[in-house]
Amino acid sequence: MLEISWDVRSSEQAIRFAEDHEGVWVAVGYHPHDAKDARTPSGHSHNQLESRGNNTRNTSNYLQRLEEFSKHEKVKAIGEIGLDYYRDLSPRDVQKRVFAEQIELADELKLPIVIHCRDAMDEVLPIVAEQGYYRGVFHSISADSEQAQKIVGLGFYLGINGTLTYDSKRTKSWLPRVPKERLLIETDCPYLAPVPYRRERNEPAYVRYVAEAVASLLETSVEEIAELTESNGRNLFDIEA
Repeated sequence: MLEISWDVRSSEQAIRFAEDHEGVWVAVGYHPHDAKDARTPSGHSHNQLESRGNNTRNTSNYLQRLEEFSKHEKVKAIGEIGLDYYRDLSPRDVQKRVFAEQIELADELKLPIVIHCRDAMDEVLPIVAEQGYYRGVFHSISADSEQAQKIVGLGFYLGINGTLTYDSKRTKSWLPRVPKERLLIETDCPYLAPVPYRRERNEPAYVRYVAEAVASLLETSVEEIAELTESNGRNLFDIEA
């Protein structure tokens, strides 16, 4: 499994946990909810700029920490990162800046990104296109058919979770038409527990119910979906069998 982080402290905790558990890998990064806490060395949330030849890049302290974490053998991605305009727990301009900075960092490190997008697809896609880095997954995907096809067309994977077991007509309308080699399954633990545990605390073991829902929709076996999504995950996150 890939354990997701949302700031520097959780990234450190995730790495320590993964060190003690075989088969657990880590994504490090700043969630849009916590983007306001992404600090520069002076303790402020604004950018410091450093000239590098003819280029100028942001060198916030949090980026330096994420880069340090990325050297650990258990770290396989930058995430989760993105925009959340539903809760708006960080100012939108800050969310966009921190999102773009982390995509740039992932590009430099050649690590995939785990994208969080809620009520912000019209803002997320242009930022991704501007950065020009298309390796990663839109986790807990919430998209219409046109958006899903655009995401796949850019080269991203789609993260399917417990919401598929709800009355998720929109996702069910396009899921059978996207390439199977771009599908991943997830829990989004502790949230979005699948039926029959809806509204309870989610658990990693409940990912089986997501696999069952995908298998039913695609008219195949749970075993095939398990094998398929494990292979997809290993390919995206560069994890050897």
